[in-house]
Amino acid sequence: MKKIITTLSGACLALGCLAQSGKEITLQGDISGDLKGHNKMYIYTRTYKDSAVIENGHYTFKIPFDGPVFMMILPQYVQAERQMYVPYGVLMDKPATYTVTSDITKGMNASTVKGSEAPELYEAYGREKSAAWKTISTTLQKEFGKPWLQENDPQYEAFRKRQEELQKQHLLPLLEKLVKEHPNSYASAFSLSDARQMATVEQQDRLYAMLSKEMKASAQAKEFHQFTDGIRNSAIGKQVKDFNLPDPLGNMVSFSSLKGKYVLIDFWASWCSPCRKSFPHMREVYQQYKDQNFVIYSISIDKSKADWLKAVGEENNPWLQSLDNINIAGSGFAITGVPTTYLISPEGKILMKEIGFDDTGNGNIEKKLVSLFGAAVKKAADKPQTDGKVIPAMPMTPMQ
Repeated sequence: MKKIITTLSGACLALGCLAQSGKEITLQGDISGDLKGHNKMYIYTRTYKDSAVIENGHYTFKIPFDGPVFMMILPQYVQAERQMYVPYGVLMDKPATYTVTSDITKGMNASTVKGSEAPELYEAYGREKSAAWKTISTTLQKEFGKPWLQENDPQYEAFRKRQEELQKQHLLPLLEKLVKEHPNSYASAFSLSDARQMATVEQQDRLYAMLSKEMKASAQAKEFHQFTDGIRNSAIGKQVKDFNLPDPLGNMVSFSSLKGKYVLIDFWASWCSPCRKSFPHMREVYQQYKDQNFVIYSISIDKSKADWLKAVGEENNPWLQSLDNINIAGSGFAITGVPTTYLISPEGKILMKEIGFDDTGNGNIEKKLVSLFGAAVKKAADKPQTDGKVIPAMPMTPMQ
Protein backbone atom coordinates (compact mmCIF):
# COMPACT_ATOMS: atom_id res chain seq x y z
CA MET A 1 0.00 0.00 0.00
CA LYS A 2 2.66 2.46 -1.07
CA LYS A 3 2.05 5.63 -2.99
CA ILE A 4 2.69 5.30 -6.70
CA ILE A 5 2.35 8.14 -9.20
CA THR A 6 -0.33 7.29 -11.74
CA THR A 7 -1.51 9.14 -14.79
CA LEU A 8 -5.08 9.38 -15.70
CA SER A 9 -5.55 8.31 -19.27
CA GLY A 10 -8.78 9.45 -20.86
CA ALA A 11 -12.09 9.30 -18.97
CA CYS A 12 -15.05 7.12 -18.09
CA LEU A 13 -16.88 5.17 -20.81
CA ALA A 14 -20.29 6.80 -20.73
CA LEU A 15 -20.62 10.54 -21.32
CA GLY A 16 -24.19 10.39 -20.22
CA CYS A 17 -27.28 10.39 -22.35
CA LEU A 18 -30.49 8.53 -21.79
CA ALA A 19 -30.75 5.26 -23.69
CA GLN A 20 -32.31 5.87 -27.07
CA SER A 21 -34.14 2.73 -27.99
CA GLY A 22 -33.89 1.60 -31.58
CA LYS A 23 -30.97 3.85 -32.46
CA GLU A 24 -27.54 2.51 -33.29
CA ILE A 25 -24.02 3.42 -34.22
CA THR A 26 -22.43 2.09 -37.40
CA LEU A 27 -18.66 1.88 -37.17
CA GLN A 28 -17.11 0.93 -40.48
CA GLY A 29 -13.46 0.73 -41.34
CA ASP A 30 -11.10 0.44 -44.26
CA ILE A 31 -7.70 -1.06 -43.50
CA SER A 32 -4.91 -1.44 -46.03
CA GLY A 33 -1.76 -3.54 -45.97
CA ASP A 34 -1.03 -7.28 -45.86
CA LEU A 35 -2.90 -8.75 -42.88
CA LYS A 36 -1.35 -12.18 -43.55
CA GLY A 37 -4.73 -13.87 -43.24
CA HIS A 38 -5.55 -12.37 -39.83
CA ASN A 39 -8.88 -11.01 -40.96
CA LYS A 40 -10.66 -10.03 -37.77
CA MET A 41 -11.16 -6.69 -36.11
CA TYR A 42 -12.05 -6.52 -32.41
CA ILE A 43 -13.93 -3.73 -30.65
CA TYR A 44 -14.22 -3.51 -26.89
CA THR A 45 -14.58 -1.69 -23.62
CA ARG A 46 -14.39 -3.39 -20.25
CA THR A 47 -18.09 -4.19 -20.44
CA TYR A 48 -18.56 -4.71 -24.19
CA LYS A 49 -16.83 -6.94 -26.74
CA ASP A 50 -17.50 -7.75 -30.37
CA SER A 51 -15.62 -8.76 -33.51
CA ALA A 52 -16.09 -8.39 -37.25
CA VAL A 53 -14.57 -10.10 -40.28
CA ILE A 54 -12.38 -7.93 -42.51
CA GLU A 55 -13.36 -8.60 -46.12
CA ASN A 56 -11.44 -6.92 -48.93
CA GLY A 57 -10.02 -4.51 -46.38
CA HIS A 58 -13.44 -3.49 -45.03
CA TYR A 59 -15.29 -4.25 -41.76
CA THR A 60 -18.50 -3.05 -40.09
CA PHE A 61 -19.87 -2.97 -36.53
CA LYS A 62 -23.44 -2.23 -35.47
CA ILE A 63 -23.57 -0.92 -31.88
CA PRO A 64 -26.75 -0.09 -29.91
CA PHE A 65 -26.70 3.60 -29.00
CA ASP A 66 -27.19 4.22 -25.29
CA GLY A 67 -25.25 7.46 -25.23
CA PRO A 68 -21.82 8.65 -26.34
CA VAL A 69 -19.10 6.01 -26.01
CA PHE A 70 -15.36 5.60 -26.40
CA MET A 71 -14.43 2.18 -27.80
CA MET A 72 -11.09 0.56 -28.57
CA ILE A 73 -10.47 -1.26 -31.86
CA LEU A 74 -7.75 -3.87 -32.31
CA PRO A 75 -6.82 -5.83 -35.46
CA GLN A 76 -6.23 -9.55 -34.99
CA TYR A 77 -3.05 -8.97 -37.01
CA VAL A 78 -1.45 -6.99 -34.15
CA GLN A 79 -1.98 -9.86 -31.72
CA ALA A 80 -1.03 -12.63 -34.14
CA GLU A 81 2.18 -10.92 -35.24
CA ARG A 82 3.01 -9.98 -31.62
CA GLN A 83 3.35 -6.33 -32.43
CA MET A 84 3.50 -3.73 -29.69
CA TYR A 85 -0.10 -2.73 -29.08
CA VAL A 86 -0.89 0.94 -28.62
CA PRO A 87 -4.65 1.21 -27.93
CA TYR A 88 -6.61 3.13 -30.54
CA GLY A 89 -9.96 4.49 -29.41
CA VAL A 90 -12.87 6.01 -31.29
CA LEU A 91 -15.14 8.58 -29.68
CA MET A 92 -18.72 8.25 -30.95
CA ASP A 93 -21.09 10.88 -29.62
CA LYS A 94 -24.34 10.18 -31.46
CA PRO A 95 -26.11 7.53 -33.56
CA ALA A 96 -24.37 7.96 -36.89
CA THR A 97 -21.97 6.23 -39.28
CA TYR A 98 -18.29 6.58 -38.35
CA THR A 99 -15.52 5.59 -40.74
CA VAL A 100 -12.01 4.65 -39.59
CA THR A 101 -9.27 4.55 -42.21
CA SER A 102 -6.09 2.65 -41.31
CA ASP A 103 -2.85 1.38 -42.81
CA ILE A 104 -1.54 -1.65 -40.93
CA THR A 105 2.03 -0.80 -41.92
CA LYS A 106 1.79 2.58 -40.16
CA GLY A 107 0.05 1.32 -37.01
CA MET A 108 -3.47 1.96 -35.76
CA ASN A 109 -2.54 5.26 -34.16
CA ALA A 110 -2.01 6.69 -37.64
CA SER A 111 -5.71 6.03 -38.39
CA THR A 112 -8.21 8.77 -39.14
CA VAL A 113 -11.89 8.85 -38.21
CA LYS A 114 -14.81 10.66 -39.83
CA GLY A 115 -18.48 10.80 -38.92
CA SER A 116 -19.21 13.76 -36.69
CA GLU A 117 -17.43 16.79 -35.32
CA ALA A 118 -16.62 15.28 -31.90
CA PRO A 119 -14.36 12.38 -32.98
CA GLU A 120 -12.63 14.57 -35.54
CA LEU A 121 -11.93 17.25 -32.92
CA TYR A 122 -10.78 14.62 -30.45
CA GLU A 123 -8.42 13.13 -33.03
CA ALA A 124 -6.94 16.54 -33.87
CA TYR A 125 -6.49 17.26 -30.16
CA GLY A 126 -4.77 13.89 -29.80
CA ARG A 127 -2.26 14.77 -32.52
CA GLU A 128 -1.49 18.04 -30.74
CA LYS A 129 -0.97 16.17 -27.48
CA SER A 130 1.39 13.69 -29.12
CA ALA A 131 3.52 16.55 -30.45
CA ALA A 132 3.54 18.18 -27.02
CA TRP A 133 4.61 14.93 -25.36
CA LYS A 134 7.53 14.69 -27.79
CA THR A 135 8.62 18.15 -26.70
CA ILE A 136 8.26 17.18 -23.04
CA SER A 137 10.23 13.96 -23.51
CA THR A 138 13.00 15.77 -25.39
CA THR A 139 13.29 18.33 -22.61
CA LEU A 140 13.42 15.65 -19.90
CA GLN A 141 16.01 13.73 -21.91
CA LYS A 142 18.23 16.80 -22.04
CA GLU A 143 17.81 17.64 -18.37
CA PHE A 144 17.91 14.16 -16.81
CA GLY A 145 19.58 12.02 -19.44
CA LYS A 146 16.45 9.91 -19.86
CA PRO A 147 12.86 10.58 -20.94
CA TRP A 148 11.61 8.51 -17.99
CA LEU A 149 12.93 7.54 -14.54
CA GLN A 150 11.90 4.75 -12.17
CA GLU A 151 10.58 5.68 -8.75
CA ASN A 152 13.65 4.28 -7.00
CA ASP A 153 15.96 6.62 -8.95
CA PRO A 154 17.51 9.31 -6.69
CA GLN A 155 16.38 11.98 -9.16
CA TYR A 156 12.82 10.72 -9.38
CA GLU A 157 11.14 13.44 -7.28
CA ALA A 158 12.90 16.22 -9.19
CA PHE A 159 12.00 14.46 -12.45
CA ARG A 160 8.34 14.11 -11.45
CA LYS A 161 8.04 17.79 -10.50
CA ARG A 162 9.68 18.88 -13.73
CA GLN A 163 7.39 16.63 -15.75
CA GLU A 164 4.37 18.17 -14.04
CA GLU A 165 5.68 21.65 -14.84
CA LEU A 166 6.13 20.73 -18.50
CA GLN A 167 2.66 19.19 -18.70
CA LYS A 168 1.14 22.42 -17.40
CA GLN A 169 3.27 24.39 -19.85
CA HIS A 170 2.66 22.32 -23.00
CA LEU A 171 -0.49 20.20 -22.48
CA LEU A 172 -2.86 22.29 -20.41
CA PRO A 173 -3.04 25.15 -22.97
CA LEU A 174 -4.10 22.64 -25.63
CA LEU A 175 -7.02 21.48 -23.48
CA GLU A 176 -8.00 25.04 -22.61
CA LYS A 177 -7.98 25.92 -26.32
CA LEU A 178 -10.18 22.93 -27.20
CA VAL A 179 -12.78 23.70 -24.53
CA LYS A 180 -12.79 27.44 -25.20
CA GLU A 181 -13.23 27.04 -28.97
CA HIS A 182 -15.68 24.12 -28.78
CA PRO A 183 -17.71 24.49 -25.55
CA ASN A 184 -20.66 22.52 -26.97
CA SER A 185 -18.68 19.50 -28.23
CA TYR A 186 -18.50 16.11 -26.56
CA ALA A 187 -14.82 16.13 -27.49
CA SER A 188 -14.36 18.92 -24.94
CA ALA A 189 -16.42 17.22 -22.23
CA PHE A 190 -14.65 13.92 -22.81
CA SER A 191 -11.17 15.48 -22.74
CA LEU A 192 -11.67 17.30 -19.44
CA SER A 193 -10.31 14.27 -17.61
CA ASP A 194 -6.85 15.18 -18.92
CA ALA A 195 -6.88 18.05 -16.43
CA ARG A 196 -7.39 15.89 -13.35
CA GLN A 197 -3.72 15.58 -12.51
CA MET A 198 -2.14 18.54 -14.29
CA ALA A 199 -4.53 21.39 -13.42
CA THR A 200 -5.17 23.12 -10.12
CA VAL A 201 -8.62 23.02 -8.59
CA GLU A 202 -9.17 26.59 -9.74
CA GLN A 203 -8.12 25.72 -13.30
CA GLN A 204 -10.45 22.71 -13.28
CA ASP A 205 -13.33 24.91 -12.15
CA ARG A 206 -12.55 27.33 -14.96
CA LEU A 207 -12.48 24.58 -17.60
CA TYR A 208 -15.84 23.26 -16.45
CA ALA A 209 -17.30 26.78 -16.48
CA MET A 210 -16.30 27.17 -20.16
CA LEU A 211 -18.61 24.36 -21.25
CA SER A 212 -22.05 25.01 -22.68
CA LYS A 213 -25.11 24.33 -20.53
CA GLU A 214 -25.76 21.16 -22.55
CA MET A 215 -22.25 19.81 -22.04
CA LYS A 216 -22.28 20.63 -18.32
CA ALA A 217 -25.29 18.31 -18.09
CA SER A 218 -23.40 15.38 -19.62
CA ALA A 219 -22.33 12.58 -17.29
CA GLN A 220 -18.70 13.08 -18.31
CA ALA A 221 -18.66 16.76 -17.35
CA LYS A 222 -20.58 16.07 -14.15
CA GLU A 223 -18.06 13.43 -13.11
CA PHE A 224 -15.21 15.82 -13.83
CA HIS A 225 -16.88 18.51 -11.71
CA GLN A 226 -17.45 15.96 -8.94
CA PHE A 227 -13.78 14.98 -9.13
CA THR A 228 -12.79 18.61 -8.54
CA ASP A 229 -15.02 18.59 -5.46
CA GLY A 230 -13.39 15.29 -4.49
CA ILE A 231 -9.97 16.93 -4.40
CA ARG A 232 -11.30 19.40 -1.87
CA ASN A 233 -13.15 16.72 0.10
CA SER A 234 -10.26 14.26 0.31
CA ALA A 235 -7.54 16.48 1.74
CA ILE A 236 -5.72 15.05 4.76
CA GLY A 237 -7.57 16.09 7.92
CA LYS A 238 -10.92 16.53 6.16
CA GLN A 239 -14.05 15.04 7.69
CA VAL A 240 -15.53 12.37 5.42
CA LYS A 241 -19.04 13.33 4.36
CA ASP A 242 -21.53 10.54 5.01
CA PHE A 243 -22.54 8.42 2.02
CA ASN A 244 -24.66 5.34 1.38
CA LEU A 245 -23.75 2.46 -0.97
CA PRO A 246 -25.26 -1.00 -1.58
CA ASP A 247 -23.65 -4.21 -0.35
CA PRO A 248 -23.80 -7.45 -2.40
CA LEU A 249 -27.27 -8.24 -1.03
CA GLY A 250 -28.60 -4.82 -1.93
CA ASN A 251 -28.65 -3.51 1.63
CA MET A 252 -27.52 0.09 1.99
CA VAL A 253 -24.40 0.75 4.02
CA SER A 254 -23.89 4.20 5.52
CA PHE A 255 -20.33 5.27 6.15
CA SER A 256 -21.44 6.94 9.38
CA SER A 257 -22.30 3.47 10.75
CA LEU A 258 -18.53 2.82 10.92
CA LYS A 259 -17.82 5.83 13.10
CA GLY A 260 -15.80 4.96 16.19
CA LYS A 261 -13.44 2.64 14.30
CA TYR A 262 -10.34 3.06 12.20
CA VAL A 263 -11.52 2.40 8.65
CA LEU A 264 -9.31 1.35 5.75
CA ILE A 265 -11.29 2.29 2.63
CA ASP A 266 -10.07 0.25 -0.33
CA PHE A 267 -11.08 1.41 -3.80
CA TRP A 268 -10.74 -1.40 -6.33
CA ALA A 269 -12.30 -3.02 -9.43
CA SER A 270 -12.84 -6.56 -10.67
CA TRP A 271 -10.72 -5.84 -13.78
CA CYS A 272 -7.81 -4.44 -11.74
CA SER A 273 -5.13 -7.12 -11.41
CA PRO A 274 -3.03 -5.13 -8.88
CA CYS A 275 -6.15 -4.79 -6.72
CA ARG A 276 -6.72 -8.50 -6.66
CA LYS A 277 -3.04 -9.22 -6.06
CA SER A 278 -3.27 -6.98 -3.01
CA PHE A 279 -6.04 -9.01 -1.35
CA PRO A 280 -3.96 -11.88 0.09
CA HIS A 281 -1.86 -9.43 2.09
CA MET A 282 -4.89 -7.31 2.92
CA ARG A 283 -6.48 -10.41 4.43
CA GLU A 284 -3.39 -10.72 6.64
CA VAL A 285 -3.81 -7.08 7.68
CA TYR A 286 -7.46 -7.69 8.47
CA GLN A 287 -6.71 -10.82 10.47
CA GLN A 288 -4.09 -8.97 12.52
CA TYR A 289 -6.22 -5.97 13.48
CA LYS A 290 -9.87 -7.01 13.14
CA ASP A 291 -10.32 -7.22 16.91
CA GLN A 292 -8.68 -3.85 17.56
CA ASN A 293 -11.20 -1.22 16.58
CA PHE A 294 -10.32 -1.65 12.89
CA VAL A 295 -12.37 -2.45 9.79
CA ILE A 296 -11.76 -2.66 6.05
CA TYR A 297 -14.36 -1.34 3.64
CA SER A 298 -13.85 -2.27 -0.04
CA ILE A 299 -15.64 -0.04 -2.55
CA SER A 300 -15.67 -1.19 -6.17
CA ILE A 301 -15.67 1.30 -9.05
CA ASP A 302 -16.96 -1.38 -11.47
CA LYS A 303 -19.54 -0.25 -14.00
CA SER A 304 -20.85 -3.83 -14.24
CA LYS A 305 -22.66 -5.07 -11.15
CA ALA A 306 -22.43 -8.65 -12.43
CA ASP A 307 -18.64 -8.43 -12.79
CA TRP A 308 -18.38 -6.96 -9.28
CA LEU A 309 -20.53 -9.68 -7.71
CA LYS A 310 -18.54 -12.39 -9.50
CA ALA A 311 -15.24 -10.99 -8.21
CA VAL A 312 -16.61 -10.56 -4.68
CA GLY A 313 -17.57 -14.22 -4.70
CA GLU A 314 -14.20 -15.32 -6.03
CA GLU A 315 -12.18 -13.31 -3.53
CA ASN A 316 -14.46 -14.06 -0.55
CA ASN A 317 -12.90 -11.29 1.52
CA PRO A 318 -14.23 -11.27 5.10
CA TRP A 319 -15.05 -7.58 5.29
CA LEU A 320 -17.59 -5.05 4.12
CA GLN A 321 -18.13 -4.68 0.36
CA SER A 322 -20.02 -2.05 -1.66
CA LEU A 323 -20.49 -1.00 -5.27
CA ASP A 324 -19.93 2.67 -6.02
CA ASN A 325 -23.08 3.52 -7.96
CA ILE A 326 -23.04 7.25 -7.14
CA ASN A 327 -19.40 8.14 -7.94
CA ILE A 328 -18.18 8.49 -4.36
CA ALA A 329 -14.76 7.57 -5.77
CA GLY A 330 -14.79 10.88 -7.64
CA SER A 331 -16.89 13.26 -5.56
CA GLY A 332 -15.59 12.14 -2.18
CA PHE A 333 -12.06 10.91 -2.78
CA ALA A 334 -10.78 12.06 -6.23
CA ILE A 335 -9.67 8.56 -7.22
CA THR A 336 -7.42 8.46 -10.30
CA GLY A 337 -6.27 4.81 -10.16
CA VAL A 338 -6.93 1.58 -8.30
CA PRO A 339 -6.09 0.22 -5.83
CA THR A 340 -6.20 3.38 -3.73
CA THR A 341 -6.61 3.20 0.04
CA TYR A 342 -7.58 5.79 2.64
CA LEU A 343 -7.15 5.43 6.39
CA ILE A 344 -9.94 7.16 8.31
CA SER A 345 -9.86 7.98 12.02
CA PRO A 346 -12.59 6.89 14.49
CA GLU A 347 -13.86 10.48 14.32
CA GLY A 348 -14.26 10.18 10.55
CA LYS A 349 -11.28 12.28 9.49
CA ILE A 350 -8.88 11.38 6.68
CA LEU A 351 -5.50 10.38 8.09
CA MET A 352 -3.60 8.99 5.09
CA LYS A 353 -3.88 8.08 1.41
CA GLU A 354 -1.91 5.60 -0.70
CA ILE A 355 -2.03 4.63 -4.36
CA GLY A 356 -0.86 1.15 -5.33
CA PHE A 357 0.18 -1.46 -2.76
CA ASP A 358 3.20 -2.90 -1.06
CA ASP A 359 2.71 -6.36 0.45
CA THR A 360 6.11 -6.30 2.16
CA GLY A 361 4.66 -4.35 5.09
CA ASN A 362 6.57 -1.17 4.25
CA GLY A 363 3.61 0.90 3.07
CA ASN A 364 2.97 4.08 5.05
CA ILE A 365 -0.56 3.11 6.03
CA GLU A 366 0.60 -0.27 7.30
CA LYS A 367 3.35 1.41 9.31
CA LYS A 368 0.69 3.69 10.78
CA LEU A 369 -1.40 0.66 11.78
CA VAL A 370 1.62 -0.83 13.55
CA SER A 371 2.09 2.42 15.49
CA LEU A 372 -1.61 2.49 16.39
CA PHE A 373 -2.04 -1.14 17.42
CA GLY A 374 1.47 -2.07 18.53
CA ALA A 375 2.08 -5.17 16.41
CA ALA A 376 3.19 -5.84 12.84
CA VAL A 377 1.17 -8.00 10.48
CA LYS A 378 1.96 -11.71 10.77
CA LYS A 379 2.81 -13.25 7.42
CA ALA A 380 1.51 -16.67 6.47
CA ALA A 381 4.32 -19.23 6.77
CA ASP A 382 3.54 -20.80 3.42
CA LYS A 383 3.14 -17.51 1.57
CA PRO A 384 5.45 -17.19 -1.45
CA GLN A 385 8.23 -14.67 -0.97
CA THR A 386 7.89 -11.50 -3.02
CA ASP A 387 10.70 -9.66 -4.73
CA GLY A 388 9.91 -6.57 -2.69
CA LYS A 389 8.60 -4.57 -5.64
CA VAL A 390 5.71 -2.21 -5.15
CA ILE A 391 2.89 -2.88 -7.61
CA PRO A 392 1.47 0.33 -9.04
CA ALA A 393 -2.18 1.20 -9.40
CA MET A 394 -4.02 0.90 -12.69
CA PRO A 395 -5.14 4.30 -13.97
CA MET A 396 -8.84 4.76 -14.60
CA THR A 397 -9.25 4.82 -18.37
CA PRO A 398 -11.85 5.24 -21.11
CA MET A 399 -12.41 1.47 -20.89
CA GLN A 400 -14.47 1.67 -17.73
